[in-house]
Amino acid sequence: MKKLLFILLFAFSAIGIYGCSQKEYFSNDEEKKQFTEIITASGETIGIIDDNKEIERFVKQLDIKSWNDMEQLPEDIDLVYSYISYEVIDEPIFLQDGKQLVHMSTLELYISDKGEYIIRDYDQEIETIARISEKAGQFLNAPEDLELNKDITAKEILDGWGLDFYVPDSDIESDIEKTDDIGTARYYQGETSFTEEELRRTSEEQKIQFYRADQNTLLNEIDDISEIAQYLNGLNLEQWEYADNAPNPEGIECQIVRFMLSRHSNKKELKEMDTQILYKSDGNYYIEEIISGEYSDRGESITHYQVSEEIAKYILSYIN
Repeated sequence: MKKLLFILLFAFSAIGIYGCSQKEYFSNDEEKKQFTEIITASGETIGIIDDNKEIERFVKQLDIKSWNDMEQLPEDIDLVYSYISYEVIDEPIFLQDGKQLVHMSTLELYISDKGEYIIRDYDQEIETIARISEKAGQFLNAPEDLELNKDITAKEILDGWGLDFYVPDSDIESDIEKTDDIGTARYYQGETSFTEEELRRTSEEQKIQFYRADQNTLLNEIDDISEIAQYLNGLNLEQWEYADNAPNPEGIECQIVRFMLSRHSNKKELKEMDTQILYKSDGNYYIEEIISGEYSDRGESITHYQVSEEIAKYILSYIN
């Protein structure tokens, strides 16, 4: 559920240097006020990355596109380092009451008993848990190879900025449960709710289109934010289950396409954000979700979920 909820709620939020695409991040890195503090598992600060070119190198070495999402932190892991990133939010679309804010995100590096490198990347809004490549893991496990500034503290920089921290207004609650089995770990998401205010912060203009099996005939469209919020709340996202081995469809019931304002243009241009294909197989309902590369930090992504008949009928009520 975390990927879906991130796309639905926070496609336009300032989510730090790890959550944004590399192209988007590097486009104006010379102008950004940002730094990353590195802390050991015992709580010792070993230095700060405050040079934008070094931060650029750091992000590239993370090899974000190779991350293999997990749904749970396993039990057999040890925390090694925490990389805490601070960035000033000054883009007008993200500002609250016109005030500049500081956004903070944390990337934690873990190593499992099997020698696998695992990261937990989170901020006030979203969380990603993933296995990463050996190359990226070895890089994160050797911060001494970075050009570190050891002559200034995070507090001194933040005091100099004199800004408040960004705090999202969200009803989302989540609970991470641990398991011994790294391969079958699950992620559990609490109840979700969508308000008009939240959706407008994500994108001032949106629309959802409903089709049958293909996208040749438009059957319904909603573009009123209050109606979109009502539709999203009715989906009961907390009941959706990951279906890693979802069967092939026996028949497609409908397709739902959601549009938001482009995140890479100042023009008010609605772009396709994701497509959800509702289908049935062996008496069960599934949704294949295809997220556009413009709204995903790792290019186009496809995720499958199993949903109840009640949820399927609710979706179909919008085209019947």
